[in-house]
Amino acid sequence: MTIKAWVFSFNAIHGPDMPDFFDEDLVQQTFDANLDRIARFEEAGFEGVFFSEHHFIASLTPSPHLLIAAAASRTKTLKLGVMGTVLAFHQPWRVAEELGMLDYITRGRLEIGVASGVPPEFLFVNVPQEDVRPMYRESLEFLDKALESRAVTHEGRFWNFDEVPIMPALKKADRRRKWMTVYSADSCRVAAQRGYKICTSLQSVENAKKAYDAYREEADKIGYEVTPDDLGIRRSITLGATDAEAQELFERTMPLQMARMAATFEPVNERLQRSLGHGASPDVLKSGLVDGAAPRREGAEHLPDAEKVSNANPDALGMVSEDEVIIGSPETAAEKIIDQCRRLGAGHIVGGADMAFPLTEAELDTQYDLWEQMIPILRKANVVD
Repeated sequence: MTIKAWVFSFNAIHGPDMPDFFDEDLVQQTFDANLDRIARFEEAGFEGVFFSEHHFIASLTPSPHLLIAAAASRTKTLKLGVMGTVLAFHQPWRVAEELGMLDYITRGRLEIGVASGVPPEFLFVNVPQEDVRPMYRESLEFLDKALESRAVTHEGRFWNFDEVPIMPALKKADRRRKWMTVYSADSCRVAAQRGYKICTSLQSVENAKKAYDAYREEADKIGYEVTPDDLGIRRSITLGATDAEAQELFERTMPLQMARMAATFEPVNERLQRSLGHGASPDVLKSGLVDGAAPRREGAEHLPDAEKVSNANPDALGMVSEDEVIIGSPETAAEKIIDQCRRLGAGHIVGGADMAFPLTEAELDTQYDLWEQMIPILRKANVVD
């Protein structure tokens, strides 16, 4: 299998300054520009777009399913999904119903993605941190039933339903299209048991491999052979016409990126500290990468503690691993992506330039022009000999 490229979209407001999210004209311009850009991804050769779901913290994607519906009318072949829908924020039957609608609105191009979410967002609406993962698992159980049945009966700690009809029912697809955002080996085992593809980020290839090996081991127990199409990685990618130009752009924009992240999370640092259950390192607070500093969970022993978080550039980054950052020309970046995908046996790269918030609209367009040059290289590279 060759490598498929996906855009990871925050539906972000781009520019070097911290934006005013209450500026109606700016927000309108952002929605219009981002949807117009998505329409061009099809011609650029992207496999699809994954939107994110975030609430309360400088975000324009509290309801990413609406973005899927909007993008569906502007595209014909591009796959559309969320990486991932934060199940604990929603009634499970409502998620199933919306996915059924989107399956028809996209004419079968829907990718189903789930995630457990990040701690600070739940604290805004008084969801106890200890309830988040149990709610996620229970909602996940309901959703899996809804994908297979026309009516769902469920008895659990948070929800109890008797023969709830799911209308419209999701289409029966001839491809695996369920994705789970994962970080730990434990999450990977759950994904394998439930037949989900997996995608990770914010960690080294070495740690990701340990998690993905757990996924393969669990899949082997149920007689499923894992292929590169089951595995993806998400990376922060900065491109330039040359390696030097890419490095210059990265060095110029990354301090702005970190300053914006710090400003974004400043109002919720106290909530974040409480949600982590211990003092988070300054780099974690600046970056907002809370998963890397979360309290240890069973199956996550291979992951770094907050105090051991490493940075590719300690003065500019709050990244968990230098593997997270890929910088270079289309040829150089492709070489790095191919190397990581081969080491992990992964057939999907989720990136794009939308995560580089300080880029101007013109710089963002240039990034995607360079992606268009890189995608054919990825498509020619076999992950497994």
